[in-house]
Amino acid sequence: MENALRGGAWTFHAAGEREPCAGARSDCQFVDNLPPGLVGRSLVDAEGLSVSEPQAFKDVVASIPSQFEGGKAVLSVSSTLIPHLSSVSVTFQLQGKVPSKNNWVGVYCVDAHPSSVSDDEYMDWKWTNGKRRGTVTFAKLTNMRCAWQFRFFTSIIGKYVKIGESSLVHFINGPTEPLSAVSAPQVWYGTDAQSLTKTARGSGTTYRASDMCHEPATKEGAQWFRDPGVMYNAFMTGLDPAKTYFYRVGNASGVQSPVFMLKTPPAAGRQNGTASFFVYGDLGDWNIKATGDAPAGRTATTIDLVRQDMNDQHTNYVAIMHDGDISYGMGRTYLWDQFGTLIQPVSTEIPYMVAVGNHEYCHTSGGEKDPSGAPGNGFHPDGGNYGGESQGECGVPFDKRFIMPNNGNRAFWWSVEMGLVHHTVISSEHDFTTGSTMFKWLEQDLQSVDRKKTPWLLLHLHRPMYYAVSLMIRKHLEPLLGKYRVDVVFSGHYHAYERTCPVYNEQCRSAPLANGLEQAQAPVHFMVGSGGADVDNTTYYNVPWRAAAMMEYGYGRVHVLNATHAKLEFKRNRDNSIPDSAWVISDHAWSV
Repeated sequence: MENALRGGAWTFHAAGEREPCAGARSDCQFVDNLPPGLVGRSLVDAEGLSVSEPQAFKDVVASIPSQFEGGKAVLSVSSTLIPHLSSVSVTFQLQGKVPSKNNWVGVYCVDAHPSSVSDDEYMDWKWTNGKRRGTVTFAKLTNMRCAWQFRFFTSIIGKYVKIGESSLVHFINGPTEPLSAVSAPQVWYGTDAQSLTKTARGSGTTYRASDMCHEPATKEGAQWFRDPGVMYNAFMTGLDPAKTYFYRVGNASGVQSPVFMLKTPPAAGRQNGTASFFVYGDLGDWNIKATGDAPAGRTATTIDLVRQDMNDQHTNYVAIMHDGDISYGMGRTYLWDQFGTLIQPVSTEIPYMVAVGNHEYCHTSGGEKDPSGAPGNGFHPDGGNYGGESQGECGVPFDKRFIMPNNGNRAFWWSVEMGLVHHTVISSEHDFTTGSTMFKWLEQDLQSVDRKKTPWLLLHLHRPMYYAVSLMIRKHLEPLLGKYRVDVVFSGHYHAYERTCPVYNEQCRSAPLANGLEQAQAPVHFMVGSGGADVDNTTYYNVPWRAAAMMEYGYGRVHVLNATHAKLEFKRNRDNSIPDSAWVISDHAWSV
């Protein structure tokens, strides 16, 4: 799969690569032109000079030769009208006296007039490497309901001077582009790609900066909150389980998407052969900008490999379970835009199911705007490492962008049945203590499962129960796992992979079977927090319940063969291998 399909964001700037404004943007000085007669030299040449005092600055300026008089950069773009996910090449030519070091081209998302976007609001950048003439390419550009512009900067005594800018680059479909293919004003669908005879109307929703809880999510600007557009959701009726459909989304009298294929999951309690699903957490990556190639080996590679797996005609993948830390948007709307397009190659075909993570939800004020309805300003237990990791989003973009089964609390906790599996999804970011609202819902949901119909009972949450700082979660929730015989607990949060033995109360519990296998008599914990965010580099504790662990990028695959046998696999990104796998064999009748 080409990286173009991942959505034109997620440029990964390697460790050690300088950003023009490495610290706070407000500490970075931009000027359109230097004052008449001001002379100077490049920032590299001026390293070590203190210009904090006005007189010192004048003395430095007076002592060096002119390098900038009459200098400018002429910029041209390969096209001013492009389709979604296109590349744009920017050619620059320096004229006059211009320092050659520390020059760069910034990328800007312009909603109205270019003057409405200040120079410090660049979305991405590329250094020009001292060239006086050259071309830099930005690819692939996502339609974020704005025009793109490119500006050329040089550096003079600690100030960035804009000496050129390009024409605006507009998208052919403008703000009407149907993006993410998870929602649109109308859906046409059917079993024949050439004859989409059924329709479903969508209802739209959006959100504003003021709908979120606190800064920086409530801060408006190209780098922070910007208009997210309208998100449409449509309900497709009359779908049969375990069947292939085709659909397109868009406006009946305007722009429409390509035709996509959709595979519905098997009906609850019915499964013809093995049914499989993917599982991972922490897919997003905060070390990203708005254009260019994806971070190879991690975020984009995970999606590429999942897509390759889905193409395997011998394996029936029925869902993707993303267990928290979704886009790492953290107040930056453009990252949510990019994430929707990143997952589009897989989310268009099978259900993309989500759990909330701390980077979507945790906040410290403004709790009255929390869409989950939790009291106060979120859940902050002592010693639990619960802070403000959503940067003020408090679940608002997450809640607006993902619609989950309506049997719990919106996308925050819910359950669904597919084939022989009952998936229960809860929030580790809300109050999970005994007697809390979510705790009561969880127990009711687990109690309601018909194990003859769906023998496999799987629990999903973001933070793991068996890890260094998980004692509180384990204290309150592990008794429910034992009481209702939960088979596997899936999680993320720690950016690594870890699998436990069947474990309860820190004791491995299983009965030996033939051929070296074992019958589980407690839940297996399967942590896959290595989807794309920086892999952790901490050491593991020496604990008896760990069966496998590695700090590698990758994702999980689960194959449910029948009522008693399922297989867990960890697929490693760097070599497309399966370095760890394990059978879970259970009659689901054990007790603790």
